[in-house]
Amino acid sequence: MAVFSKLLQLTPTGPLGWGTIFKIFFVFMALINIKNIPLTWHFRFYRSLFHHLLRRRSLHPTPSHLFSPISSTSRSPLYECDLNLHKSNSTYFSDLDIARTHLICHLIKRSLRTRRSLYVALAGVTCLFRREIKPFEKYEIVSRLLGWDGKWVWVVSHFVSIKKEKDGSRKIFASALSKYVFKMGRITVKPEEIFTECQLLPPRPIESSASGAEVAPAANGNGEIKNLANGGAHKSEKEVLAQLDAAITATDTTAAAMCLDAYWTWERIEAERARGCEIAKSMLGLDLLEHEIRSGDEEGLTKVGRFY
Repeated sequence: MAVFSKLLQLTPTGPLGWGTIFKIFFVFMALINIKNIPLTWHFRFYRSLFHHLLRRRSLHPTPSHLFSPISSTSRSPLYECDLNLHKSNSTYFSDLDIARTHLICHLIKRSLRTRRSLYVALAGVTCLFRREIKPFEKYEIVSRLLGWDGKWVWVVSHFVSIKKEKDGSRKIFASALSKYVFKMGRITVKPEEIFTECQLLPPRPIESSASGAEVAPAANGNGEIKNLANGGAHKSEKEVLAQLDAAITATDTTAAAMCLDAYWTWERIEAERARGCEIAKSMLGLDLLEHEIRSGDEEGLTKVGRFY
């Protein structure tokens, strides 16, 4: 009460009324929780569309950017914290919406402009929570393309700390895997078709085009690249790409192969895609959850109130 008594004597024109004090308090709370004010999420979403489709419309990604991450920063306001005084698990998903929108709009901006009826539908999200995010703590959301198949596109996102540890690493607060599908009306568009249209994929090798194969083609007669791509799921990204380097550079010694875009050949992209799909395929197993719903009659389902 002593604090409020001092506030009443702050202005030279007279004491502040209780109504004014409460107004100041609510304005202050709104400012520190501006991220959660109604329509703020919509503003952030459409701002990301404006940023990539209009403001940066002439900046087009290349094959070297296909698996590169896009990062954005945010904070955890007081309104996002639960009773344990850390960022509530449910609030991670609204941040993921904005982070994924930045990534997808950056990668396929060509198709979004040329195909007016194209839209990207979110089909599922799974998230692993590792460490807490404290109130008002600043963090970074790093999202990148993990892989794709004939229908689905998988995006991996990490909530990481801004400050680095002594060993140069950063804390991972949470990791999320999202599943997308490209649609034109009720028609599903293959991800490879969209990525090719956006000039994110190098030309498919002739032998692969003729066979119509969906897996990584062999780069030479002994099929070394194909084996590495298919078996790369059990190895780290660095191990797979290092072995691909050794296999490809053995037959490709031109100077152009050292450029970034030339580095990401069809074989390298297919190897990384196959490795990502191997990680993401466990998410497809969650489709069986729809058969696990029960009516409750056999066990006695307890119903609670409408809003709680």
